[in-house]
Amino acid sequence: MALRETDTRDPPAEHESVVHIDGVTKNFGSLTAVDDVSIPIRDGEFLTILGPSGAGKTTLLHMIAGFDTPSEGEIYINDQPISDEPPYERDIGLVFQSLALFPHMTVQQNIAFPLKMRREDPDDIDEQVEEALELVRLPVDYRDKPVGDLSGGQQQRVAFARAIVYEPTLLLLDEPLSSLDKKLREEMRSELTRIHAETDLTIVHVTHNQTEALSMADRIAVINDGRLEQLDTAEGIYANPATPFAAEFIGDTTMLDGTIAGEEGQHGIAAVGRGEITFETDAEFELEQRVRLGLRAERIVIAADDVPTENSYEATVEQVGFEGSRTQYTVTVPELDATIDVTQQDPGPGRTFERGDTAVVGWEPVDVLVYPE
Repeated sequence: MALRETDTRDPPAEHESVVHIDGVTKNFGSLTAVDDVSIPIRDGEFLTILGPSGAGKTTLLHMIAGFDTPSEGEIYINDQPISDEPPYERDIGLVFQSLALFPHMTVQQNIAFPLKMRREDPDDIDEQVEEALELVRLPVDYRDKPVGDLSGGQQQRVAFARAIVYEPTLLLLDEPLSSLDKKLREEMRSELTRIHAETDLTIVHVTHNQTEALSMADRIAVINDGRLEQLDTAEGIYANPATPFAAEFIGDTTMLDGTIAGEEGQHGIAAVGRGEITFETDAEFELEQRVRLGLRAERIVIAADDVPTENSYEATVEQVGFEGSRTQYTVTVPELDATIDVTQQDPGPGRTFERGDTAVVGWEPVDVLVYPE
């Protein structure tokens, strides 16, 4: 038996990292908001810091930006320590959740503002603003519009243009899409991905939205209670979550408590409720050892009478959520004394269940995530 493990590739060498967060801790009195976090950020990488509210991700971003100073550890940009440098000397672009545009200024004046603060040649500013507008796909004739006359998505584009017009070493994004509606948020995700590909900017993006993280990031740093839970690619974190928190926070996962009851070849057996779950892993366990088992909703099969999987259980449908291309179920499994989420992809006409229906659910041993307690 073996535990699933996170990506074991060596971290990038120091010279490959344009930014290096090295053992950073931030205390606010007796509260530790960030606890000994180390993250190398590669040149040209799109890194997302992902976690729930209060996890410490925004505090970490503020330390990179210079709004907070680490209590311990250091942050390096291009191998130079920056913790004692003020924000305006860090060559960092920042897009806030609130956008923080100047409402009394035009689009041109907003985008040109950081160039003027850096005393760029006035003869070059108009051309730089025009290039930034082209990059974020805003018409050039919007230059003289007051930003208050723009839509939410257009204001987002102005904020991005202002942050990147002077070609900073690093672009920080503090949940910039959270206030947008679903359709506009999806559009701006695509635009951010395109801008990153066209500019090769190094981007650090903070969000609590796992869809944003999975769809945009080259790598994801999962943060919880101020600690780094896992640092890996989106695919690596989803397929091989390193901790129960990462497994539960990324994706729709049901976590069950169990006890090791034995093994059969490469399969382990865990007692759960009044039944057993068979799982596939390489690590060694002891009898009676307590474990947590994770079940991804989309890896569970639901059928009316028979499921051709090694783990198979009778269930009762408690909740149904039809979402067009998929249907979400919550079912109770008496044998496991558990309530489990199930995703049925593209069920087709007449293949959905209703509340109160009896069904059979099942999954393969290889699809069970296993963590020792």
